[in-house]
Amino acid sequence: MSENKTITDKDVLDAIKNVLRKSGDLSKIQAEMRAKVTEILQDRQFTNNPGCRNLCPPPPTAEVLLINDLIKEYLEWNGYLYTSTVLTSEAALPKEKRTRAELCAEVGVKDDEKSSALPLLTNIVAAYTERIKRKISKIKKDSS
Repeated sequence: MSENKTITDKDVLDAIKNVLRKSGDLSKIQAEMRAKVTEILQDRQFTNNPGCRNLCPPPPTAEVLLINDLIKEYLEWNGYLYTSTVLTSEAALPKEKRTRAELCAEVGVKDDEKSSALPLLTNIVAAYTERIKRKISKIKKDSS
């Protein structure tokens, strides 16, 4: 009374996909694949279009590179490692990342015990919004 059930290629692929999803490796593989495809497409664009300099965006400025590094630090801090991998590839960031101390020095932030508990981008936004709140408060006080 045994039934012969044929296992299809789709069944095997679905089983592998489920194992990878449960282990968390599927997202990592997908992100690495997206990063590699982006890299290939960028390389191909430059190779196939020698005159691309007129059509392609100019090389990033120091400010753009800094912002990209701050975003990358934020992504990694929050555990968005796969997104960080794609950003690194798409933004053509160097493989070796700047240290937090280097980023702090560049943005003029002193990192202390309190600030080191958060990503730098969060600290920058918090400081900016706090400054705006103080200005609004001062304006309200002055107009009273």
